[in-house]
Amino acid sequence: MRKLTLVEGFSLICFVAMVLFCFILGSVMTKTMERDQLDRAKKLTATIVAALIKDEFKPEEIAEPMVGDAYEKISKRIRHLYFGPDVIRLKIWNRESVVVWSDNPKIVGKAFPDNRDLMEALKGDVFSEIKEPKKTENALERNFGKLLELYVPIRFDGEKSVMIVVEAYQNLDPFYEYINNQKRNIWLMVTVGFSFLYLLLFGIVWRASRLIDVQTREIVISEEKYRGLVESAQDCIVSTDKDGLVVLFNKAAEAVWGYTNKDAMGRAFELLVAERHREALRIMIRSCAESFDKKLHEKTVEIEGQRKNGEIFPMDISMFSSGAGESLIITGIIRDISERKEMEMQLVMAERQASVSLIAGGIGHELKNVIQSLLGYAELLLLKPKDAELAQKCASMFSKECWRLNTHAINLLELSKPKKPQMVTLDINLLLNKVTDMLVTSGMLKLFTIEKKCHEEPLYVVGDEMLLDQVIRNLEINAAHAMENKGVLTVSSGISDDRIFAEFTIEDTGYGISEDKREEIFVPFYTTKEKGKGTGLGLYIVKQIVEQHKGYIRVSSNVGIGTIFTVGLPLK
Repeated sequence: MRKLTLVEGFSLICFVAMVLFCFILGSVMTKTMERDQLDRAKKLTATIVAALIKDEFKPEEIAEPMVGDAYEKISKRIRHLYFGPDVIRLKIWNRESVVVWSDNPKIVGKAFPDNRDLMEALKGDVFSEIKEPKKTENALERNFGKLLELYVPIRFDGEKSVMIVVEAYQNLDPFYEYINNQKRNIWLMVTVGFSFLYLLLFGIVWRASRLIDVQTREIVISEEKYRGLVESAQDCIVSTDKDGLVVLFNKAAEAVWGYTNKDAMGRAFELLVAERHREALRIMIRSCAESFDKKLHEKTVEIEGQRKNGEIFPMDISMFSSGAGESLIITGIIRDISERKEMEMQLVMAERQASVSLIAGGIGHELKNVIQSLLGYAELLLLKPKDAELAQKCASMFSKECWRLNTHAINLLELSKPKKPQMVTLDINLLLNKVTDMLVTSGMLKLFTIEKKCHEEPLYVVGDEMLLDQVIRNLEINAAHAMENKGVLTVSSGISDDRIFAEFTIEDTGYGISEDKREEIFVPFYTTKEKGKGTGLGLYIVKQIVEQHKGYIRVSSNVGIGTIFTVGLPLK
């Protein structure tokens, strides 16, 4: 069965309602008019009858039944009176319920004590009744459709009680003909009026319906476009209501989490992230719902999600809200960054391997020098095996050089050891000293003057030691390349002015960086070094690692004087 349109539904409901209302209103109006007209007719006839009888007769003239000549005389006088064209019969009763006079002389003088209508009239009130004559009644009455039977009590002057009652029969056929004409007029008026009102309302609703239909089509088209964009989006789009329950879960989200749209709907959003990040997500949702700061909504945060199979994965999420109160919707734009993180780690490892190769070359050169020194002393011992003083000197030298070899071996093992990223609490001063000393012993910094100005107290931060090691190493190697074979490398640490960040600086006295190139040095594959001496990824990776640790990196430089890199990491 076809669903009715708005206009069709309204037309049907309005038509039924108006027919019912029109019927009720017409019925009430015609009934009221008929009753009022009938009451007026009763009062008028009763008034005329009472007035004419009182004017024509004295009480003693009609107090007793009339027969013979008396009946004829009274009949002439009554027929002389004009009660109106519709009064067709007349009776006069006395207080003893005896017929004093009637147009039917056969009942004159008879008593009818069981006439209840007469008894009511004798109490002083006009009594009336509409009769529809039947075949068994008087032949005269059968000629009429409806008769009004009136009992009119009459008090003569000076009398307190009713002396006589006049029973009059009034023909209502002309009256009802008039009433029926009035009813037809009323029904015509009501029908025309409601038809006009119906057409007027139909026109208004028809126009409104067309406008609503147009707007509805536009909304449907807009919603289809919106759903098409949402469903075809490469990023995950997840929306929740004010209680944090999922109300929208697009196909990209299904692919990432492994839940179907049906499974995800109504699920708490926080259950889609790793347990250790759920409180952070609740804070984000609450802040997004309570704040209208656009910058806050545009902020992208990295947290960990949890797939249906329990697998934890990294993701970027930015949130915004729409609506208010009960209609509040909070939407998260989410991107699975597992591949990106893997690629970043590959870049980090590639750059690490490049720097390891560089350092290994330096260590290899140092090893060669040590081995040549050991070979020289060994040949001396072979030439003079019995020289005790030489043997003592060689043994001392062998021990010293072996410790140097052990140090280089440890550094090589430390560089080659694969590590998984792990956030731990560490002292940035110890890490600065460790990396700097390793680069000195490897030969990378042996030609430079090293100045250390570390903070006197430990500076604890939370970070991955391998990644921060790479940040310091890359900055110090870049400084060495900038100074070529001479200069001063200053390594210092301290606390930022707002006492929120631990800061360390790597300062060189090299050739510096021009202002137009400072914005480009963090761009991937951009390098100021000669071909073959740099990958162009070092500073890019440094910046990525620092930002991953929620820190910052700044650079200041003067061409021909030197460069200062400042790194800030949140204090624990």
